[in-house]
Amino acid sequence: MPSRTLATYLRNDTIREKWQKIRSHNFPIRISGYDITNRCNLRCEGCFFFEGELSSHYSSDRAVDEYRIFFAAEKARGITYPHFAGAEPALVPERLAVAAEFWRHGLIYSNGTIKLDSALPFMIHISVWGGAKTDQRLRGGKVLERAIRNYRGDRRAIFLYTINPQNIADIPEVVEKMRDNGLRISFNHFSASRQYKTKIRDGAATEARGTFRLSSGDSNLVFSRNDLLKTRDVVGRMIADFPQSVVYSPHYNDFVNGAEPIFDLDPKTGKATNCAILGMPHHRQHHTDFSYSDDECCIANVDCGECRHYVSVYTLMMSRMREAMKDSAAFEAWLDVYYTWCRLHFVDWDAGQPNRLH
Repeated sequence: MPSRTLATYLRNDTIREKWQKIRSHNFPIRISGYDITNRCNLRCEGCFFFEGELSSHYSSDRAVDEYRIFFAAEKARGITYPHFAGAEPALVPERLAVAAEFWRHGLIYSNGTIKLDSALPFMIHISVWGGAKTDQRLRGGKVLERAIRNYRGDRRAIFLYTINPQNIADIPEVVEKMRDNGLRISFNHFSASRQYKTKIRDGAATEARGTFRLSSGDSNLVFSRNDLLKTRDVVGRMIADFPQSVVYSPHYNDFVNGAEPIFDLDPKTGKATNCAILGMPHHRQHHTDFSYSDDECCIANVDCGECRHYVSVYTLMMSRMREAMKDSAAFEAWLDVYYTWCRLHFVDWDAGQPNRLH
């Protein structure tokens, strides 16, 4: 990094404050992912966890003491920021309690239907799939109001609205609901699995109680170019109109809703060649039996050509610091994305000084 160039950019007070806060609290970040259960109380349409061979088919039969040994080894391996997923991690609170013995920071992905122990120190990203009716239709259960009741006033919680073509119109309604309940919200993009795309292509029969209940070739959750343009405009208005409730970067919004695919693909395998997660030396996506593959990112079974998932896209954008050094505007945009990631991943980041990783 050209230090003289950076010094020039840091003359700007806002840029310098953001940069110094990130540097003071946030390095080194070593992320690894852990599916800690293959059980869930919902069946969301197109759920990538319950599609294919890379997630739900592994045994989840592990004792608490086995998790204690496993997490101790992961901590010793240098992991500083674990991601806990699965199907629904809140169904195995004893495993999360063991994780809290080893880490002060981390992230739990949850549907919000079960309130997690207030003693857990981790951030909680709570998925939302639309207004109450849309959310229930796409997820097979009444979720939104229950999640709001469970996490109103919880400083660890940020609601993650999973945008898809069928719920774009609901975004303003849900953002207003978050504001009215004193909650924060950010956005994710539905990213189709390979299996979901194949079912659509082949005209597969729907499954009354599964994760392919509603989709067809004419009506599904895969984004068109027009869908992305609408998403960019609606979310852009939310960022401007609800700055206290919406945790999102306008620069990220422009990038993730671009017309072209986010990732470059290997023509032989269909896998992303520029996925920053796959290039991380510490990252592993562990299955429920503790196994892992270096060929997997954190989004099991995803079609890389469709991937706009917030974990992979933030990681890609954050990895491009060298390109961002070309001018002050590019650096400020990169820094804003990185700072937004910190707001999403550290408890009390906005309120003051979060605890350091070390």
